[in-house]
Amino acid sequence: MDADRPVYRVQPERGRWKLSRNDEMLEIFEAKLDAVEEGRKRARAEHPSQLVIHGRHGVVEVESIY
Repeated sequence: MDADRPVYRVQPERGRWKLSRNDEMLEIFEAKLDAVEEGRKRARAEHPSQLVIHGRHGVVEVESIY
């Protein structure tokens, strides 16, 4: 991974979904889909970047590079 590329993550957080950028929390969402959509939007706007989507147990489900 390129050290200069921002990494956005969607992760479970106490029954909700957290969107973060380089480990800094940005927003909390009730629905995973909403968090993923916002993460994609932000990652695409800041290319090159990466979006990592975790499942409800914390396991990485999808990694995308923009």
